[in-house]
Amino acid sequence: MSVLAAGMTLAACAGSSAPIVIDAEPAVTAPEHDSDASSTDATTDTTGSTGAPTSPPTTAAPAGDAIDPGSLSRSLSAGDPRFPGLGSSDIDVEHYDVALTYDPAANALDGTVRIALTTTADTDRLAFDADSLGVIEAVVDGSSRPFLAADRELLINLPQPVVAGTELEVEIIYRAQLDVDRRFADEAGIFVTAGGFWSVNEPDGTSTWMPVNDHPTDKATYTFAVTVPDPAVAVANGALVGSGEASPGTTTWTWQQTEPMASYLTLLLVGDYELIDAGTTAGGVELRHAAIAGTAASAATYSDITIEQIDFFETLFGPYPFDRYGVAITDSTPGLAMETQGLSLFSSADLDGSTGGLQHLLLAHELAHQWFGDAVSPGTWDDIWLNEGFATYAQWLWLAEAGFATVEDLANDALTTLADSGGPVGQPDDLFGTVSYDGGAVVLHALRTTVGDEAFFAGLQAWVVEHLDSSATTDELRAVFERVSGLDLEPFFEEWVFSEARPNRFPGPAASTG
Repeated sequence: MSVLAAGMTLAACAGSSAPIVIDAEPAVTAPEHDSDASSTDATTDTTGSTGAPTSPPTTAAPAGDAIDPGSLSRSLSAGDPRFPGLGSSDIDVEHYDVALTYDPAANALDGTVRIALTTTADTDRLAFDADSLGVIEAVVDGSSRPFLAADRELLINLPQPVVAGTELEVEIIYRAQLDVDRRFADEAGIFVTAGGFWSVNEPDGTSTWMPVNDHPTDKATYTFAVTVPDPAVAVANGALVGSGEASPGTTTWTWQQTEPMASYLTLLLVGDYELIDAGTTAGGVELRHAAIAGTAASAATYSDITIEQIDFFETLFGPYPFDRYGVAITDSTPGLAMETQGLSLFSSADLDGSTGGLQHLLLAHELAHQWFGDAVSPGTWDDIWLNEGFATYAQWLWLAEAGFATVEDLANDALTTLADSGGPVGQPDDLFGTVSYDGGAVVLHALRTTVGDEAFFAGLQAWVVEHLDSSATTDELRAVFERVSGLDLEPFFEEWVFSEARPNRFPGPAASTG
């Protein structure tokens, strides 16, 4: 999640002697998951649900074909060391076709998800993350199948065992009961407002409203068809490909996300929104925004800044990695910003028409994530600094470009104010704490001073090109920079990324190993 660390400061604007203090949004505490991936209780229910969904029972098994969840081994985990209960290593999802109907009176979503996948291991059942969803039916290749929905897991028996490389079509019909008491500081998912809802899904919120292989190593394309009562508008990732009456008083909004996307980057908004076509950048990036009705002028202001930032970042990081970008301004928690793919989410309390340091910082941070986090996602959640450290360093680069501060001052301030605790950057205690953000950015500045500007920015561009539409780890980042720089960077990464004892000054250029 794109969270600005508490206490982060921005050097004063010209003419002001006092620093601008950026108040952080509440830190998200990532839920802890049971490390036993061999049972149906592989993860802990963290929804805070106020009651059972008003749907048929979440367990269904035709007579003579019962589920035996105890026989499962690896399919309940993608192998993430921090969240061993998330995802499944047995499947590779190509596409999710998501049909949702919002029932505001019941605070519920009625959903049907059609999943095209390929098995990556021999298996006789499938596992999806489905956090307390009321599953009604599971269908595999046209055949209704027995299933078990317990805690975070949905297990589906296959008609017969299949080998790795088998293509399957899965349809899951369910109801998601929305928790009106959910708070952003506590957990991810959907957050109900007076006029609809907004969502932030990092790291595991998507599985609270749709069955999904909820880990960034399994990227897929998506279609979202969201039916809502008039006059509400439904907003999701990708291109708006249609809207039309579903029934008297309701409209279905259909969005097509054709570029592979990690599940935590999904965007789902319902409310009184305006959709704004802001043209195309010089590099061919379509700009499409969503803003609360009546705030289109504010969105236009930020469109101009965004165009400048895209042009600037393209000179450093390479071409913008997707077809489109935009800002979605919603009635969310003040201070919150999230890099939802192709359409970053911001709070209307922050993007309120002002164009000061806070707005420049937030816009730059989330835009940079499109390269670092979205185009290339973390291979494990311990690699979160590859998202947040990179976006924080990018925001420093932009703040320097815009005249708010120098990169050197921001880097030195971060280095001197980082706490001695909090774990190493490569395995932070708090997923969304200052170690991941400022600590990660400090590592990048140290890497830059070690390898030099030419190799540093060449390495960043190579990182995106080589891992585009995929996920990658810290070890893979080291390999890229060793190849580009010609240096042995193992000592650097051990000292700056994997050690709890952080150096107190930045290094000078390293000698080439030739």
